[in-house]
Amino acid sequence: MTMRKNVGRPVRMDYRTMNKLADALQHSATVSDACRYANVSRDTFYRYYKNDPTFAERMDAAKRDQFKLISYLTLF
Repeated sequence: MTMRKNVGRPVRMDYRTMNKLADALQHSATVSDACRYANVSRDTFYRYYKNDPTFAERMDAAKRDQFKLISYLTLF
């Protein structure tokens, strides 16, 4: 899951950060709001989305599941 860089800061995206992003997206947050909540930049989000299929699949599933959550809440 971790992308390796040759130089610079250590990578920011770990399992906990990915879960924070997915949780925020699942609760109808925008990508900007989710990134702010997880304390990562939008550039980092889209870099991982483009280059890491596992990350992209998890974020797509979170976006799909937000509609399930909303439809479940409207039943009550």
